[in-house]
Amino acid sequence: MTATLQPDRMPGYVLPKYAFQRPPELSGGASPLYPVAIVGAGLAGLVTALELASRGVQCVLLDDDDTVGAQGLSSRGICHAKRSLEIYDRFGVAARIRAKGVTWNEGDVFVRGEHIYRFNLQPEQDQKFPAFVNLQQFYVEQYLVEALARMAPEALRWKNRVVDAKQQADHVSLTVETPEGRYPLRARYVVAADGAHSVLREQFGAKDEESALFDNIWCIADVRLQGSPGAVRRSYLDAPQNAGGAIWYHQMADGVWRTDWLITHYDEPEAEAKPERAKERLRKLLGPETPFELVWVGPWRFRRRVLEKMAHGRVFFMGDASAQHSPFGARGGNRAAQDANNLAWKLALVVQGKAPPTLLETYALERHFAARENVEIASRSALFIAPETEGQRLVRDAWLDLARRHEWARPMVNVGRLSVASVYAHSPLNAERGVFSSSLAQPGAAAPDGRYGAGHFVERLQGEFSVAYFGGEGPATAGAPVLQVPPQGHDALFARYGVDDQATYVFRPDGHVLARCAGIDAAFAESAIDRVLDCRAAGAAREATSVQPDADRLFDRLSARLDALPEGERAAALAKVVARIEQSGGNLAGVAGV
Repeated sequence: MTATLQPDRMPGYVLPKYAFQRPPELSGGASPLYPVAIVGAGLAGLVTALELASRGVQCVLLDDDDTVGAQGLSSRGICHAKRSLEIYDRFGVAARIRAKGVTWNEGDVFVRGEHIYRFNLQPEQDQKFPAFVNLQQFYVEQYLVEALARMAPEALRWKNRVVDAKQQADHVSLTVETPEGRYPLRARYVVAADGAHSVLREQFGAKDEESALFDNIWCIADVRLQGSPGAVRRSYLDAPQNAGGAIWYHQMADGVWRTDWLITHYDEPEAEAKPERAKERLRKLLGPETPFELVWVGPWRFRRRVLEKMAHGRVFFMGDASAQHSPFGARGGNRAAQDANNLAWKLALVVQGKAPPTLLETYALERHFAARENVEIASRSALFIAPETEGQRLVRDAWLDLARRHEWARPMVNVGRLSVASVYAHSPLNAERGVFSSSLAQPGAAAPDGRYGAGHFVERLQGEFSVAYFGGEGPATAGAPVLQVPPQGHDALFARYGVDDQATYVFRPDGHVLARCAGIDAAFAESAIDRVLDCRAAGAAREATSVQPDADRLFDRLSARLDALPEGERAAALAKVVARIEQSGGNLAGVAGV
């Protein structure tokens, strides 16, 4: 691949450098048995360390670098989703991200230079956090490092590279290399958050369930612009400014804009990732008179990859070490933070002797489903953006034409289905009794937000089991904080939680719904929490089911049918299906037989 332009500074910002501190193990003393060792200080590793530290669990965080981010000022992940902001909020980091970054809920879709429509990811006005805040990942990592330095400064170990790892009967032994020599480190459990080129994945022979490198080549060009053209994400399909290739364009902090350019279709794609060529295309997009500064530029391709298992003995994989996919939908960094959010509270309960080790099996179950879900959704976005067959292109264009004319058709367009929290509907931890009018807050779902008193509901779920009584008062149970939710002033919460009269909701420490029942029932709440603390009683998981939208399933079937037809018959066959969709007002079930 072409070399990247990757400076380590720009006006107003220089990547921080963290000093190497000599680990006590290098002094020759006996190596203690740490409860948890974390390898990799990216988003996944840092959030895991913060979650554990907040629960009083000692850990060590090993990173082979001495700064944040990767490859200079490469902004990597930039879109931080509402669910991730709720996680970061517990550590005082979300407010910093919001203050520094660019908040957005809306996006524009252009096709061949024509503006098709604008979407709004979060029309509700009563949420604590927006759908997304755009901020370069190195800022977020810096804020997390500073939060961990305040909470558990002894946990961070920079320039500590794991070079060997072995499973033992009751712990994992690591060999760590530093600028002053190697030392052994032992931990009851190890979190592998060491990225796409994971050393631990190789050490433990973790195998991929699937692995494929996509052929499409893209170019990132981050540019600093004068003024603020507006915090709206822009998606360009078949863009004339890119010789018919796609462009993504949205704002970050410091007046810097991320632009992504599909360059596969050029005669020499590698040459298109060079700074001078990127500048030529930027002038076409921004206008020849618009001044700009190129902050970072480089090519990228993406891999569709997911491990067979998220856990190998006492080692747990997360983030890019467990799965990789296209960046469409901003799923990489957000999935990493949610992996950490899922595992850490379970690890804390186990190492503190409050739950059996079998609880940790639910991490692999729940987050393997989330990894596969994210890989599938992100890959489908890539196909919509850059169709691989003529049938796919014909259906893609038909969906876009419907969206141009009908508001109901706009969810059919897949220019990156943006990150939301996975629903662990299949988790064996779940419990439910009674009938609810909404599935939004079903067991396994992240708790929906809304106004609660003078604040917000989700901010009251502060990292521990919680119980909420809707429409009536109930007692405290199992040591869990209790929220009383009267109907007066909480109409939106009652609707989102599907409560018509009274209900009891139980929340997990990661903010997902654990259980719900109709009526006020403290015994039900206590039983739900007890089932987690004695996970052997949780029972078998339900089979995880696909969450693929009807529009995507129809896209597959119709594309395959068109590709199988002679070229001259495709347009007529497609027109018949589109007419049936329009006649039904977007009821795709009516064309399920295609």
